[in-house]
Amino acid sequence: MVISRLLDIEMRDAHSGEGSGLIMVRLKRALNVLNSNGRPAIFTRQLKPLPRRHSMHSVATSHLRWTALRVVAICVLLPGCQEWPSGQQQEGVDQTARTVFALGHLRPATGIIEIRATPGDRLKTLAEGVVENELIPTSGILGSLDSYDMGKAQLLALEQKKQLASQKYRHQKQLAAAQLAQANASQAQALAKQKEVALQESKLKVLEEAVWLETTEFEKLTHLWADDPELVTDHQLAKQKNKLDLTTEDFRIANMGYASAKKATDLAVESATASCQVAELVHRQASQVFSSQLETKLIDQEIEVAKEALKRSVLLAPQYSAKALDKLISVTLPKSSENALSGNNLLSGAAEVAPDMAAVVGSNNSDTGSGENRPDDPARYRALKIFLHDGEIITQAPIMQLGNLSNMVCIAEVYDADRKELHLNQNVVIRSPAFSGYFADSEIIDSQSQLRRGGILGQVMQIGRMVAPPGLASRNPLAPADRSVIEVQIAISDEANRKAVDVAKKMLEAQGKTLNAEWDENANAHAAKNVGLQVTVEFISASQSPDLEDKASANGDAESGKK
Repeated sequence: MVISRLLDIEMRDAHSGEGSGLIMVRLKRALNVLNSNGRPAIFTRQLKPLPRRHSMHSVATSHLRWTALRVVAICVLLPGCQEWPSGQQQEGVDQTARTVFALGHLRPATGIIEIRATPGDRLKTLAEGVVENELIPTSGILGSLDSYDMGKAQLLALEQKKQLASQKYRHQKQLAAAQLAQANASQAQALAKQKEVALQESKLKVLEEAVWLETTEFEKLTHLWADDPELVTDHQLAKQKNKLDLTTEDFRIANMGYASAKKATDLAVESATASCQVAELVHRQASQVFSSQLETKLIDQEIEVAKEALKRSVLLAPQYSAKALDKLISVTLPKSSENALSGNNLLSGAAEVAPDMAAVVGSNNSDTGSGENRPDDPARYRALKIFLHDGEIITQAPIMQLGNLSNMVCIAEVYDADRKELHLNQNVVIRSPAFSGYFADSEIIDSQSQLRRGGILGQVMQIGRMVAPPGLASRNPLAPADRSVIEVQIAISDEANRKAVDVAKKMLEAQGKTLNAEWDENANAHAAKNVGLQVTVEFISASQSPDLEDKASANGDAESGKK
């Protein structure tokens, strides 16, 4: 009625000569007037044609009529006119909670692991048991590259270099021991010579005493011979003279060599003592632990670098068997030192110590060491996608993608303007046409909130803080493309889905329908069949459904009662 009266006023203003622009302004004002139930007023009578007074007035009136008819058609046809917006929210009036919808995708809780390698290398072979959509081997070894053989040969060469250094060390240790023994023997000889010189000094004293005695004896014989030639013969006198000369000569010789001998022995003792000290120091250094030698430390560092490089030529899962990896990169040196020194046996030795990949993987299925997966370990990864096969060149792209499907989550991209509607532990329904069985969309279970049976139930586990452009493309061509989103992580609720599945089974049984044995009853297992699937996420407000699974249960009981 209000709009009708205002239109009549506009008609009269048109006949009175006012412009059509003012008419349109007043018409827009009239459209903002609401009736008591919140809907725009509808015309209650038909517009009567007015007499044509002027051509300009007729044109304005005709334009006004068509405009009014268009407004009425828009208000009647558009579904949004049921709740006509006023443009401004009145203060003190609570806004009705609404359901937030968003796009999302399913993925493992630990994410999708991409196995990569150095570009330019070549994939030699995949390990036995690495098959797409199957669990990877328990050893966690996925394959090897062409650089594996060269790295194994380099590691063997370094181990042989270390073996040669060890032999050299043993020889040096033996040589140092021999030199120490020789120094000790020289010192002993010098000390013995020094003792001999000391004895020679005593001998000089004895010889000096003997010379004095012989001289005294010769003088007495000379006096006797002079007094009485018959008492002492010439022969006796000559014999005594000879004896005196011999004793004197011995004393002279001994006295002349004593000083040089004593000096030589003293120097020999000092030299032998110094040689012993040096030999003992060399022996002590040679007797140290071989691993503490500087040369060995450098070789050990080279070996560690070679092992790390060799590990990069082996494709490893996030969790792998340390025993299997050590067995794969270990080398065995030849027992004969001749083979170790022979360059011809280097590559052959590498070939001998390079074990078969399948043998290493298969022999470690029962390992239970640190960081290893047991056959029944739920944390085992599955090969989701294999991009490269044996003999292909490594590029920037991943070789394969792994995922632990024991715990699936949904990552929803929510418009930043809807973030205020979300909270932790909020109930969520994940829907997709790809879902089947108990999780496929079915009938409406609550006419008031328009809740529909089916979907995977979950709860908001984490609300992101980073605002960014959406990563998922909407299939609606009219969807806005200039909005920003935040990521919301949703955990699949095992208990809620189990209750919902039980209710659905009861309803099917009550309706006499046959259950399909191939339907999944585990929501997480059903989600694991659709890794990366783009889904629609419905965030349920507390006022709509404080406990979604309980409402579904109650509805299911009511349906069963009717049957």
